[in-house]
Amino acid sequence: MKTQYLLFCLLGIMALTKIAYADETYFGKTKPSTNQVIEALSPAAKRADDAGFEDGTNQNGKSRSIDMSSLEGAPRTDKKKIKKIIHKALQTANTEAAMSMEIFFGYNSAELTDIAKDYLKPVGEAMASEKLQGLDFVVEGHTDAVGGYAYNKNLSEERAKSVKRFLVDVFHIEPYRIQIIGKGKSELLDPKNPQSEVNRRVRIVATK
Repeated sequence: MKTQYLLFCLLGIMALTKIAYADETYFGKTKPSTNQVIEALSPAAKRADDAGFEDGTNQNGKSRSIDMSSLEGAPRTDKKKIKKIIHKALQTANTEAAMSMEIFFGYNSAELTDIAKDYLKPVGEAMASEKLQGLDFVVEGHTDAVGGYAYNKNLSEERAKSVKRFLVDVFHIEPYRIQIIGKGKSELLDPKNPQSEVNRRVRIVATK
């Protein structure tokens, strides 16, 4: 019974871990540097390894470990098994990182403006860099809540395609490394202000 209770708690811990350690950097209208993009798209586990923190503690002193004191009442074999599962869950949770930024398109258009291309240059340089060579990417298009669901989903997908095309054509990123998704208005950055321009963005997720 105690083991079942611990496993139930473990499932909750795993779910919370994936939420709590989903790293995302929001640049908004600010054009990031190439190094900022590299930092934003480097999975947390890799950053911790590079910094020499084997336990996943980052340079700000925030620990990615889980307090195991609550497991002291469990049999030794169960504790070892649970620790292994938790460690694996932490590794999985830290293999993704994401960044969001506003990309400028023409009104109701999927065509990249000159400003958009300029903002995407450091993104392309970062993706093509040696530091991110081992990663694949997902480019998500997002819209605000103005307009119908189907229209926004299609528009966001076309915009994500435009971003991918630019990165592939200009920076020679292998097409298989970039997937595209049109999220439309389904995942608003600011749900309290659904028509806000901050919701019109491109989100890039790096995965191992």
